[in-house]
Amino acid sequence: MAHVKDLWTKPNPQGGRRIRTSRWGAGKRWQARWTENGKRVTKSFANRDAAELYIARVETGQAEGNWITKDKASITLRDLWEPWIASKATVSEKTRRDYVSTWRARVAPQWGRRLVRQITRAEVVSWLPTMTTMKGVPDGGVPRPVSASAQRKAGLLIHSMLDLAVELKIVHANPMRAGDLPPQGKSERRYLRVDEVDALLGAAPTVESRLLLRVLLMTGLRPGEAKALRVKDLDSVRGRLMVRRAVDDLGRVGPTKTGRHREVPIGGELLADLAAAAEGRPDDAWLVPDERGMVWTTARWRVVWGNLQIWTGIDGIDTYELRHTAASLAIAAGADVKTVQRMLGHASAAMTLDIYGHLWEEGLDAIPGAMEAHLARERQRIAAVNKEKAQQDAKQRRARFRVL
Repeated sequence: MAHVKDLWTKPNPQGGRRIRTSRWGAGKRWQARWTENGKRVTKSFANRDAAELYIARVETGQAEGNWITKDKASITLRDLWEPWIASKATVSEKTRRDYVSTWRARVAPQWGRRLVRQITRAEVVSWLPTMTTMKGVPDGGVPRPVSASAQRKAGLLIHSMLDLAVELKIVHANPMRAGDLPPQGKSERRYLRVDEVDALLGAAPTVESRLLLRVLLMTGLRPGEAKALRVKDLDSVRGRLMVRRAVDDLGRVGPTKTGRHREVPIGGELLADLAAAAEGRPDDAWLVPDERGMVWTTARWRVVWGNLQIWTGIDGIDTYELRHTAASLAIAAGADVKTVQRMLGHASAAMTLDIYGHLWEEGLDAIPGAMEAHLARERQRIAAVNKEKAQQDAKQRRARFRVL
């Protein structure tokens, strides 16, 4: 049963006034005592009122089922790191590395030793804009503020770890709110023109690099997904590529970014070339390998891509952004938002619209002309039908006259 104990005095065996203990005048006098998980727990206070108030809170919290036990109250954010990162076993290796990097470089030095129950919303929000980096700063230079994206990553990491703290009943509620984090900035997307696409393909140094470029430009696959394609992922009959995995910078196989599989349509010359590349090869062979028949690594592809930029003069764009060009080509060809979503592997159509909605809006200018053309075609069709019907009627009347 919870109660308060006086550490400085004890009952007199002879009766009467309490007598002093050996602890008289040393430390805090009043000790709150209660039971957690079958074990006695204590906390000392300088005055009796504070101890009794704390005991009242303990009893109320235990009765209502929201009491944070003393062993959990001493948990730091660093204590949560291992169980938190272990819960992310299904994410891609790249995403996992981002988490580890953000934790080690940003969050752990500032917050690792802090008790989870002491982390406040105001502290985290005010700290995020103060983060700095020396990356890209010359020796002896002044640290520069990190980007809004880096701030957001650190904030999301802390927010997610505090969610785990709530789940483990280390704190009652997550003090942070989603709106506290810096907004995700809108990046400028570049869509290659047809002549730029042709220039890249024409400058490709090998058949293998040209095939990878075509897959990226015509399917919208993420580079890691395109490099991870195997022969068995090609369905030549249905004209589909099965996206089941991705590779990291070193060519190691892992799950896709979303952890989901999807089908991507292909056709025309690309389908024919992929079918030819797959012919007679084992199912587990790489469908789009490098010139040695090995999976493309980032280091190997970086050399090819760097040369292509030099040879074509197309700079300021990375391989991943070819995905944007693929999306723009699909939309220009008349693909609806759901089709583009499935092709790119977005989590929702809303996400696709958020990124590429303006491309559909650009198509609004074509609607009036398209409507007029549709009306003209319908009028021509109806006129042709009426003309044919009139000719048939005239032919039938002539036939009746001949009979008469």
